Amino acid sequence: MAKIDFLKIFLTLFEVILGISATTHWVVTEDGRIQSQLDSVFQLHQPYDLFTFLEQEGYRNAISALYRQMVTKKAAIDRQWANLESATDVESRLFSTDPDCLLAKKKLVDIDLYASIVTNGSFRRGVAQKDYLLDGIPTDGKKKVPDCKKIFPLDFSLYTFEHLSAMRNRKNLTQHQEKGLIKYLPPGTDLNMFGHQIAHGLLRNNTSWLHLNLAAIYWRVQGDSYNALECGRRAIVTAPMRYRDIPLLTTGGILHAAKHSGEAAIILHAAIDYAPTQSHQHLALGHVYAVLGDFNRSIACYDNCLRLAPTMDQARQTKHAILCEKKLGNYLSSLYLHLQDLLTDLDAYLSQQEEWLNLERRMVRVQATQSSYVKAQSATFQNDGLNSILANRGQSCMQRGDGDSVLSCDVATGSQTLAHNLQMDITVSLRLLKDVESQAQKINEHMIKSNSLHANKHLVSHSSAYTLERGPESFTMFMGPTGRPKYYDHEITVGTEEYEKENWPEISDCKRRSLLLSSSKQYVPVYLPPENKGFATQLFVTELIGINSGQEHSLPWYPPNCQTPKSFDQKYIPPALLTASFGNRLADSSLSHILNGLVKDAEITEIGQRILTATKSKVAAPWVLSMLASLYWRIAGKPKNALDCLQLALDTVPNKFKDVPLVSIASISHKAGLIDDALKIVEEAWNTNSIEPHTNFLIGLLLHLKGNNTGAIYHLKQTLRVDPHWMDGEGLTMLRGLACQEKLNNNQPATSLSVTSRTTSNDQTGVKNRNEPIKQPSADRSGLQRSVAAIMRYV
Repeated sequence: MAKIDFLKIFLTLFEVILGISATTHWVVTEDGRIQSQLDSVFQLHQPYDLFTFLEQEGYRNAISALYRQMVTKKAAIDRQWANLESATDVESRLFSTDPDCLLAKKKLVDIDLYASIVTNGSFRRGVAQKDYLLDGIPTDGKKKVPDCKKIFPLDFSLYTFEHLSAMRNRKNLTQHQEKGLIKYLPPGTDLNMFGHQIAHGLLRNNTSWLHLNLAAIYWRVQGDSYNALECGRRAIVTAPMRYRDIPLLTTGGILHAAKHSGEAAIILHAAIDYAPTQSHQHLALGHVYAVLGDFNRSIACYDNCLRLAPTMDQARQTKHAILCEKKLGNYLSSLYLHLQDLLTDLDAYLSQQEEWLNLERRMVRVQATQSSYVKAQSATFQNDGLNSILANRGQSCMQRGDGDSVLSCDVATGSQTLAHNLQMDITVSLRLLKDVESQAQKINEHMIKSNSLHANKHLVSHSSAYTLERGPESFTMFMGPTGRPKYYDHEITVGTEEYEKENWPEISDCKRRSLLLSSSKQYVPVYLPPENKGFATQLFVTELIGINSGQEHSLPWYPPNCQTPKSFDQKYIPPALLTASFGNRLADSSLSHILNGLVKDAEITEIGQRILTATKSKVAAPWVLSMLASLYWRIAGKPKNALDCLQLALDTVPNKFKDVPLVSIASISHKAGLIDDALKIVEEAWNTNSIEPHTNFLIGLLLHLKGNNTGAIYHLKQTLRVDPHWMDGEGLTMLRGLACQEKLNNNQPATSLSVTSRTTSNDQTGVKNRNEPIKQPSADRSGLQRSVAAIMRYV
């Protein structure tokens, strides 16, 4: 029994010993000296340098830990990449297996959504063939064409949608020849003869809505949208209410063919209101909504059409093609997001690789060179002996020389071999990064192509048409502020509020309230909106892109990605901040109300697409749109993407508005725990504009974290003096908490801070003196006046 117990103990100790791994850095020479091995990190140029000796172990441990992280991350990246399908694979699989795609038989981009749809009314009850009066028309002589303007003067009518911009500018409309409408004419009809007959019919009865509608069809076949609209307008006015849907269908088709699909939808809705049981109107409206990218409404229109006319194959095929396209869009959008996440992980991995190499270089820099080591030991070791020692380490030595003996060694240590392998891995990672970026770009191009449908040569969506119609020069006025700053000519003065009193708050009040003082050290995200400078950002994502607040942007919705800058300004965005910002972090959801305020009842993802559309359309100053994009990414919980946008904003922002991006960068630095960096950045923002409550509030938060409650209280009071209701009262609550904390710590009345004495001081200490609030810069008033004068030039 004792032997069994002893054996168990022995095996346990043996297992523990097997689990121990160690590296020998020291050897004992023949003369009894203890020294480091040849390839040890402790083999230094200056072995007597204690601090360098101690740093080497730190470098070695950091490299080992970083390498383990890299191995784990690379394995995760490989798994993600292996599980991703390419865009081509997704598309092929969907079109070969999905029921809707199989029923559609063709892709949506291959379906003509501008197919001509009209009706001449001949099948409607109450319309007889004799009403057309196309018989007995002279065929000799010069052929006439229907001139509706001359036959029936009509300047204005409430029934003809004169408020629509396309209708007002109908002389400038262009469209293709609609040869497809010939099929609605009697077989064998000569187009010139058809126009001649209509012209004579109008001479007999210039108010015949049937002839006016036929005249509009004639001009559509000819590709003359202006004359077609003139005839359509008159047909609408003269048609009885029970037939008015027919010329409305014709007129809506004209605007749709002229690439004004949004206004065509308005007219077609009116046609359906007059005759909700006519299938052609629903079919035409479905095509219009499909072109506009509003697939949900388009499918509803096709369903209505099929209920009224179950044999309408055109509606059925287009409906299934749209359902197929929606599924493809969802798959590709999901794949696109996965690729974006993979890109972020690859960026982080490459940064770790660079950091690893930097640490390796710093560690190797202080090591003794192999040649100096060999020279020092040449009296002890012979060539063969040294060569045998190095044989197992990928090293070899040989003796050369003419006269003098020179020992030359080709040395490749374990760390150097690892560095070489890592350099190869960087090359592989960069190749993978390019593959991922290429795949994401292909998906983006595919989605844009799918969304634009047949309108790649013309504008299809209402927003794009609006942007092109106005042209880039129309947005020049929005490159600067269009209104006065929110705190225009504002001067901070001491008021009569409760917190301005000498003994506020009372110690008894502090004890009675039992304030949770620790809550003031929590992170509070801060975003200085460009609206404070007079920029109408709400217009940038609504009217200037042609999509009002009550409307919905066409699908698909993409996030407002900012191109990664070639380099970051390390004064504001140092490597430490970038490293801390990689990957997903907690979202700054408390800022979401700012984006929601731009577009009423819109989802954050839709607002992101609106920002992207505004950026591509160049409707406003690029730095302002980059600020909106950075806000989106902060709300999404991706500060690295936000920093990409903020660097773009820094590149183009005028100096007088530089505090806007700086406050956001300082707030992200605060979130990353880089308090000193955040204070330096927000100090520069404060020197640009010392009135902004966002800046003063952030300074107050940061000074409190540094233990400077006096300075924090001062800047929180400055915040409330400008905006008494800051954060719906949270600013006052935080001020009371800090003031109580000071009073309870000092057990004496807190000294009220006078803004007057501080604003007149010429002392400018900045954040370097952590025991004082940031001082007002000298001649601040004159600087403010200069800013006001500059701003007024935009108003």
